[in-house]
Amino acid sequence: MPVRRLILDPGAFDLLPGVLALGGPGRRAALFADSRTWAAAGSACHDRLRADGWACAVRIIPDSPHGDPVCDDLTRDALLSDIPESDVFLAVGSGVVNDLVKWLSTDVRVPYAVFATAASMNGYTSGNVAPTLRGVKSLVYGTTPFAVLAHPDVLRDAPAALTASGLGDVLAKPVSVADWRMNSIVFGEYFCPFCARMIREIEPGYMERPESIRAREPAGLRALFEALAYSGLSMTLAGTSFPASGGEHMISHALDMTASEHGVPHDYHGRQVGLGTIFACALYERMLRLEAPAFRAVLEPTDSAYWRGISGHVEKEHAAKRAKVPAAVERLSRPGAWDALRAELAPMTRRAAQIKDCLRRAGAAHRISDIGCPKDRFLQAILHAHQMRERYTIIDLARAAGVLPGAAGEIVEEFLTE
Repeated sequence: MPVRRLILDPGAFDLLPGVLALGGPGRRAALFADSRTWAAAGSACHDRLRADGWACAVRIIPDSPHGDPVCDDLTRDALLSDIPESDVFLAVGSGVVNDLVKWLSTDVRVPYAVFATAASMNGYTSGNVAPTLRGVKSLVYGTTPFAVLAHPDVLRDAPAALTASGLGDVLAKPVSVADWRMNSIVFGEYFCPFCARMIREIEPGYMERPESIRAREPAGLRALFEALAYSGLSMTLAGTSFPASGGEHMISHALDMTASEHGVPHDYHGRQVGLGTIFACALYERMLRLEAPAFRAVLEPTDSAYWRGISGHVEKEHAAKRAKVPAAVERLSRPGAWDALRAELAPMTRRAAQIKDCLRRAGAAHRISDIGCPKDRFLQAILHAHQMRERYTIIDLARAAGVLPGAAGEIVEEFLTE
């Protein structure tokens, strides 16, 4: 197991020097944080390491012109140009900070650990980095941390929107696992039942009482953090992001990628993913009710008017998707194939109303208006999300069956409007 320690404990700061020593014999640390995570935990981590005799250089990741720091090639290059001599890296933060340090760790071959400041995403224990490269949301395989630490009080004091983002991220798992299994059946891709089951046992801790997350109760936050950690581990063990990223993530990625092109902001990843999960679950419900769909290959050019300056990069992924669509249609149209597929997928999915209710009761985004996104912009992300990745998802399946694009507006009105 690449992650050797997973610690959520009131003594996390005191345990930090000993845990960092697992990274190797040296005692030179480079601590990376942004201005907010430095205040939340970075300063305390720094002081504890110095008190234990560690040399600890600090690098504060700057904010982007639009606000928070971003994980992109420009920020990575700037950090690479000013890396102190180190035996170990320590990321103090959540999504962007963790991804950037993971990326740096991979590039310069220095082991890293992360001190989590929010239960906001599942990337802490994953080897995946989700950077923006030349404007395109991408996936880079990197180094997993050898340790993940968190203090219950730090997680409790994190902004509510970040915690709600974590819930949205982990609730995606039923859709992503169903999409993964579909690819296994239709295309013969690798599928790991163990990885698919990893968070099922602790799911009731946050799904049955989401109010505990809203109230920042220790048990609810622990269940959420552990679910996020296991979700990330499932990706690490499987060697793919499929266990935690399906069609619901494509919608969020489309919103992220077009934000700068369209001159509009986007919300936290997990908050957008939560809405994408509601939509994808509703789409699965419609698909699984079909007795004998007539599948057909729906092929169209990449919509350059939508993707604008990143159309060329999107086209590379979309061309790969178009190449596999006819094979999917042929296999889905074989006698008995659809009945076998939906019998396999039905137990894996959740009802859209259940996901929406969980997010609502947790105080998380469950309507498009909650993320400050115009309804038409969200709808356009749904209608274009299939173009941005080769990965075949419920969105592609629904297009092949003729359910999309027609049902998109109906689902948005039923589940994602007021």
